[in-house]
Amino acid sequence: MSDISRRTLIGGIAAASTVFSVPTIVMAAGPKEKVAVAVGAEHSLVYFPWDLAKALGYFDQEGLDVELTYTKGGSEAATALASGSCEYSGNAIDHAVAAADRGKSLVMIADFMNQPGIAIVIRPGDKDKYKTFADFKGKTVGITSIGSATHVLAIWMAHRAGLGKDDLKIVGVGAGSTMISALAGNQVDAAYGTDPYVTTLIKTGRGIQWLGMYTAADTRRGLGFPGYCFTGALTRGDVIQKNPERTQKIVNGLVRAQKYMATHSSAQIAAALNDEYRGGTPAGDFAAAYSHSRPAYTQHGEMTLESVRAVMETNAYFLGTASKADPSKLYDNSYVDKAAKTVKV
Repeated sequence: MSDISRRTLIGGIAAASTVFSVPTIVMAAGPKEKVAVAVGAEHSLVYFPWDLAKALGYFDQEGLDVELTYTKGGSEAATALASGSCEYSGNAIDHAVAAADRGKSLVMIADFMNQPGIAIVIRPGDKDKYKTFADFKGKTVGITSIGSATHVLAIWMAHRAGLGKDDLKIVGVGAGSTMISALAGNQVDAAYGTDPYVTTLIKTGRGIQWLGMYTAADTRRGLGFPGYCFTGALTRGDVIQKNPERTQKIVNGLVRAQKYMATHSSAQIAAALNDEYRGGTPAGDFAAAYSHSRPAYTQHGEMTLESVRAVMETNAYFLGTASKADPSKLYDNSYVDKAAKTVKV
């Protein structure tokens, strides 16, 4: 209800109470609790439940005033979370693995994608150059940011192709329009991209998909695993201890968004967003991009031990040492399990 209509309604009630001598009781809503969230890319579909829950007012209905701050990549979002600049973040679980080895506790509380939801894109004129990943030897490959999950994926895929860690020239190009510019402008030979930007790149003829990892079959082809815990909502262990109720409210909003995603068409989802939350992408193009990424999403944020162990294996190679972290301590399904049973769309 708008402020004008709300004032009109209250004024009408007050006038009626004067005429009929009926006492008026106006219930004022309490102030919403402000919550800062750092998200690893602006309006990227790998973090979509954050945007959708915010756009549809699901956090507001939980009594939360959630402020989403977008960073260049997941590494920056994880740094903000670990430093205490925010209490929740949108990034990959890889950063929880790295934090555990530093004696810090980052915990994934909702998994948005159990496949990477990432595509390797190249320029159309280069489609015959790369038959296998080994053909990227010596090439410049764009990832979202140094140390990010896409960086881990690139190094792991090089390893599986028999290449060394230094056989690729890795540069950070972001996940959105900067990724498109880097590839189209010949700054990189290939890039790891996310929707809606990958679909935009393809539609405009500036790129083609070399490999997309949205299904179990494609993830097995690219990484050797049938599932891979990727992006979602994370927090610190101390936040869970101090604010379990608020954490549940955050997850309620996210799971409600995921239920909306599961029960509405791509066109309906695109239409539910204004231009801001589509990142300026037209509704029709956004719907096409969402359809492209849709197979990678979880149903309601659930995480599996096997998919977390897969992430730990890739990170062990990337970091050069096996993690000592207990994989079961890197995620907590209790909040999504409760939300799945209680929240409705």
